[in-house]
Amino acid sequence: MQKKTSPTPTATKLKIQNLFFTKLKEVLPESLAIADEIADLLGVSIDSAYRRMRGETELTIEEVYTITQKYPISVDEVFGNLNNRVTFSYTKLTDSKENFKKYLEDLLGQLRILSKAQNKKLYYVAEEMPIFYSFFSKKLTEFKLFYWQRSVLNLQEFQNEKFKFNLVDEDIVKIARDCFEEYLNIPSVEIWTNETIQTGIKQIQFYFESGIITKTQAFEILTEYKLMIELIFANATDARKNKSDKEETFYFYCSEVVLGTNCIYVLYDNSKISYISFNTMNSLATANPQFCEETEHWLKNLEKKSTLISGVSEKLRYKFFTTMLNTINEQLEQFKL
Repeated sequence: MQKKTSPTPTATKLKIQNLFFTKLKEVLPESLAIADEIADLLGVSIDSAYRRMRGETELTIEEVYTITQKYPISVDEVFGNLNNRVTFSYTKLTDSKENFKKYLEDLLGQLRILSKAQNKKLYYVAEEMPIFYSFFSKKLTEFKLFYWQRSVLNLQEFQNEKFKFNLVDEDIVKIARDCFEEYLNIPSVEIWTNETIQTGIKQIQFYFESGIITKTQAFEILTEYKLMIELIFANATDARKNKSDKEETFYFYCSEVVLGTNCIYVLYDNSKISYISFNTMNSLATANPQFCEETEHWLKNLEKKSTLISGVSEKLRYKFFTTMLNTINEQLEQFKL
């Protein structure tokens, strides 16, 4: 009996298959050899894995599904836009701390991939405080993680808890703090309004008025909040995220336009990804070329209507940040013992 062999891809299929493996290489951890990982995932020999990589053997739809279940490869980015439909990916957050931990691990993994890219830039349209700044310090991180798990995700184990420092699992706090450190390594464009800080302040006020945090805790958390704004102020003044950066890595804009959403747009090497916020802190991600093109067009228009205050416009920058710091100082006065 003649052995059944997989078909050789046509020219079109070969182009798509090559692009698929290119995207896989971009998201694969550096510690893994791509041929070994493909062989392991698909249950084939190393030689068979290489034949697929060279385009001598066609990938089946089942094999594509198996690979994309483990690695975040956008089918839209590989196959193109189909009938104006866009495929989004997201991490399920409800039900358990385990899902929340996975969400943070995925966030950290994406930041590390971006950080290692040769050419990269992250755009953040911030109707609310960018999530990465929530992890500015250990105390602020613990409060935000507690708030999200108790009031947003409604995890059962937190429903009757009052806030305490060191209550949130230490490993989750570390992952979140690592996210902040990685964010500092990525050149960024941020667009804020005068209202961007308000949500965070209202969360602290609400928890104090609800008896979930004490007056002392509210003062400590707000103090961390103020230190975080002072760091962003300093970075905007230098137009750098780190003192050691040799060129400008931080472009900060203030906008008088109501933003209406939190949006992250990422450019790295030959990839583009759009992240649209939903359910307070989660996001829908897509690498669909047409959707990313439209997102980029919207961002560029918003950028033109906003005022760059990092590195330039010293007077406007001072006024913008002083207004925010005065708002925080007024709140701190309420919580002084």
